[in-house]
Amino acid sequence: MRLVGLVLGLLLGVAPGAVQAAPPQAKEAAHRRQTFYIGGQYVTNSAGQSVWDGQIYVEYLVSATKKPKEKLPPLIFFHGAGSTGAVWLNTPDGRKGWASYYLERGHEVYIVDLYGVGRSGRRADEATRDSASAEVIQRVFTAPEKSPFYPQAVKHDQWPGTGEKGDPIFDAFYRSFVPVFVDQVAQQNKMRRAGAALLQTTGSAVLVGHSLGGYFPWLVADAAPALVKGIVNIEPAGPPFQATPGGPRNARPYGLTDAPITYHPPVQVPSDLRTVEVGEDTDEKRSCLLQANPPKKLAKISEVPVLIVTGEASFHAPWEHCTVEFLRQAGVKTDWLELGQAGIGGNGHFPFIEKNNLVVAKAVEGWIKKLK
Repeated sequence: MRLVGLVLGLLLGVAPGAVQAAPPQAKEAAHRRQTFYIGGQYVTNSAGQSVWDGQIYVEYLVSATKKPKEKLPPLIFFHGAGSTGAVWLNTPDGRKGWASYYLERGHEVYIVDLYGVGRSGRRADEATRDSASAEVIQRVFTAPEKSPFYPQAVKHDQWPGTGEKGDPIFDAFYRSFVPVFVDQVAQQNKMRRAGAALLQTTGSAVLVGHSLGGYFPWLVADAAPALVKGIVNIEPAGPPFQATPGGPRNARPYGLTDAPITYHPPVQVPSDLRTVEVGEDTDEKRSCLLQANPPKKLAKISEVPVLIVTGEASFHAPWEHCTVEFLRQAGVKTDWLELGQAGIGGNGHFPFIEKNNLVVAKAVEGWIKKLK
């Protein structure tokens, strides 16, 4: 039997001794499921033939048991870089994810794979790159307290397991990572159109983004503000205008995004957005690039209420205030859920899969309930 196992392992590409245990079975909410593709259009390829371009994969979930007394807004989830929509379903250690939490409360849930990622479309001539290495993931996301490169990292204690390569929970998490789509402007423009098309199906919905996936609530709300009931953005890509705090000022030329969004007065080219550095720059609280006075307003996004969610021990903690201040300066009604200040301590960049993920979900639910 041992020899048979060894041969099978070699055939399957598994090194001897690298037996991988089956993941624990999550107790997900009972639900009905439908999948479909939306967005995109026919384009002509190099052979002069018609192909479809710009479509995204959508997974629709509705509770099989919960029938709310009143209609609750559907939730549309956008994952971050390296992830797929599966990150919203359950946690790497087999606990309920946010999809189950909100299904049990009567929300319909739509989970997308970003364009160019997972099961969504991607043209053969569109490039991807490897996602971050295991060493980067553990230093930035799962175990920042062990080699802190920002002061708040030492507070991180909510990741299940050690957060390091070789730990079964970390390995389960890292196995879920997939290549990242390279052309951010192309991805953002295609996601804007596909997301707006999805809203025609869902009706008025709450958009939930995370990290790089935080671009898409901004872009979809810019395209169809009347159909966006609210935006919950969990540590969205930032800070405005900068690749990293204090780093090159060559990222997100439209403040929140790489692709154009609507301002008033209009922005014809990114240089129309004049910036100024604000605040003292320290490791614990970084300075910000905000608009110089008078600031332009986000003409369409300002029609939508926004909640920014930030982990107490995340690498976003030193500079998330820059995103909040930028939004408020641009006329967006913005609430900021600083989890540590709300008594929910120890979270990193993935609070929706950490040990207290359902506590965080409940806090976000409280904000959603107040939407009119």
